[in-house]
Amino acid sequence: MPLRNAESVLPMAFHNLMNLTYDHSLIDIAFLVSDCSPDDRTLETVFEYSVALQNGTLLNKLQLGERQRHANVIKGSSDLYQLYMDPDYMNNIKKSYNPETFHENYHKPFRSISIFRKDFGQVIGQGFSDRHAVKVQGIRRKLMGRARNWLTSNALKSYHSWVYWRDVDIETCPGSVIQDLMKHDYDVMVPNVWRPLPTFLGNEQPYDLNSWVESEAAVELAKSLDEEDVIVEGYAEYPTWRVHLAYIRDPNGDPNEIIDIDGVGGVSILARARIFRQGVHFPAFTFLNHAETEAFGKMAKSMGFRVGGLPHYTIWHIYEPSEDDLREIAKMERKKRRQKGK
Repeated sequence: MPLRNAESVLPMAFHNLMNLTYDHSLIDIAFLVSDCSPDDRTLETVFEYSVALQNGTLLNKLQLGERQRHANVIKGSSDLYQLYMDPDYMNNIKKSYNPETFHENYHKPFRSISIFRKDFGQVIGQGFSDRHAVKVQGIRRKLMGRARNWLTSNALKSYHSWVYWRDVDIETCPGSVIQDLMKHDYDVMVPNVWRPLPTFLGNEQPYDLNSWVESEAAVELAKSLDEEDVIVEGYAEYPTWRVHLAYIRDPNGDPNEIIDIDGVGGVSILARARIFRQGVHFPAFTFLNHAETEAFGKMAKSMGFRVGGLPHYTIWHIYEPSEDDLREIAKMERKKRRQKGK
């Protein structure tokens, strides 16, 4: 699990780790803390939470922290956007984080937890606009490739059978996700990743567009680019016309349905450990006009491994309000106050 300026979402991330139903005694967790801001406490917090997780006191610590946060936050400030989210989704979050729904081995410690600290020169901000601007994607993904490869080389041991990559900012995900991905006869497997939206933006949208099936249009586009150019999926500058795993999702579809894919998104990846031992990695350079996870998928397929995705098996990323979203929410709040004053 790579971490950068992740202090605020670590309570959520550790809940989701404990919620994994795969036998905790067979899981080694490896965190990589990189390129955090000077005042960020990700490293200290992940260490504190890891110790508490392994000695069985983390849930109490998280619950105490949540009570303190609510007591100290001015009503209507940091959580204001929640008033504009779909009520069904918010209820699902409450249910997911309700101790009454936790499985019986929720508190069980993991086989081990390792925390690594190394910077890779990441100079791109952590704001939504910073991280998703097209002009920084190639740079950002190559740096992420370096970080993933470094963590793999330090954490992967000879006795490991699988490697599960998981982003820190997943909000809700089935606890059985490892088993659900592992049961298919593929070397690399990914679920679908969506995110909730405020009701005035349509309630939800695809989040990870990096899992896709190659298209003739994209192949021709690559021929027109320089060797070092990185195609960035989902941006108007790169019309690939690929089939995206995200867009073929049916909320009522069979969660076990699989399609073969070429590009891979990095939010949640399960891969057989042997493919890393045989040379598959996350290119920190331009590979077939791609980098990092999308290039990882292409490299795995080029080496004869099976890469698949589950279009109807959905996990949910947190909603990160953009500056435009925040302005719209502020506008609606002012309108509500004016109406109350009449």
